[in-house]
Order: sequence, then C-alpha cells, then structure tokens
Amino acid sequence: MTNKQVGHQPSHIDRETWRQILKAAEELFLAKGYKGVSMKEVADVVQVTPAALYYHFPQGKEDLFMSVIQAMFEEWSAGISRAIAPAHSIRERLNLLTSYLLTLPVDHFPVLIQDAKEQIKDREKQRAIFRQLRGTFQQHIADAFQQAIDAGEVTADIPANLLASMYLGLIIALLQDMHFSAKDSERIEVPRLASILVSVLLDGIACPVQQNNT
Repeated sequence: MTNKQVGHQPSHIDRETWRQILKAAEELFLAKGYKGVSMKEVADVVQVTPAALYYHFPQGKEDLFMSVIQAMFEEWSAGISRAIAPAHSIRERLNLLTSYLLTLPVDHFPVLIQDAKEQIKDREKQRAIFRQLRGTFQQHIADAFQQAIDAGEVTADIPANLLASMYLGLIIALLQDMHFSAKDSERIEVPRLASILVSVLLDGIACPVQQNNT
C-alpha cells in the first residue's frame, strides 16, 4: 500500500509489524465494524503495546481504519488484474473475475462505506476512501465491461459503470447467501456459482420462446 498517505511510514524493520497490524485490524473491522473495535484489541491480537500501535498510527483508530481500507482496495485491485489477465472474451473475463471476487469479503462493502461516512469526520479523508473505491476497484470492473462494449460483445445501450454496479450487486448477494447457507450440502462450489452468475448476466434467465406450428 502507499504508506505515505496515512499512518506512520514504516522502516524496513517495522514493515512486518505494519503488515501484521493491518491484517489483524482488517479481520476485526470486517467482523465487528468500526465501533466494535478498539485500538487495545488490535494491539492485543498483534501482541504489541498500545504505544507501539500509536507509533504506526499516530491519529488513532481513524488512521488505522483508513490504512486498512486503502490496503484492502489496493490488494483487491491487484488481484483483479491478475485474475483477468489470461482472458480473451467478456465471458472468460467475467468467469475469472467472479471466481476471484467470490473469495473476498465484498459483501462487507456496504458496512465499510457506511462506517466511513459515519465515523470519519474529516471529509477529505472520506472522499479519499471513495476515490480509492472508484479508482482502484470498481473502475477495473467497469473497464472490463467497457472493453466488451467496444468489442461489440455486449450492448452499448447500458453504460459500463451501471453494468459494473449491477454485477457487484449480484456478487454481494451471492456472498451473503454463501455465508448464511444452513447446510454444507446446499452450497455450490465457487467455479459453478461463477458460471451461473455470468450466464444469468450475459444470457438471461428467460426460456426461449416456443413458436407454435400451426
């Protein structure tokens, strides 16, 4: 991640501790939300003193939260680029992209964004989060649809950004369903789920109209 943006820029020696703190904080924020996490709890998980935590994040929990979100978006953005690199068509691209996204906690997006709106008082920091979301994550998905539009693979009647939002809505709904499935036997493997989602998006769910021979 870009360490100079938020937090205390770590030295080479500090870098591993920095990563451990971000990973622990990410898991806690995703599980409990902003209000449910304390700096002491993060320090206890990483087994550092609160003073050491504030050394890395002098502005406290808000600073840490910003760093976690930025790191997540950057990691996911890089993962998207790697996932879709081998693809040559929109169907291949979406299958690879969907399989990757279904391994991520994308369904926590609404909670994270709501936390950012409510808890981060600095409006410029809020805007930075939303720029990060649009610029390094959602834009990758919109670009994939725009490439398909330009290649004549999908309709040009729907803007790429709207297609990306609709697609992410399906991803979030599927992830929530996966998390709340009561029985393992009811769960569908990720590659199969990805194929179903892409088929619904590209081919639709309506049965072909049968013409009566009269």
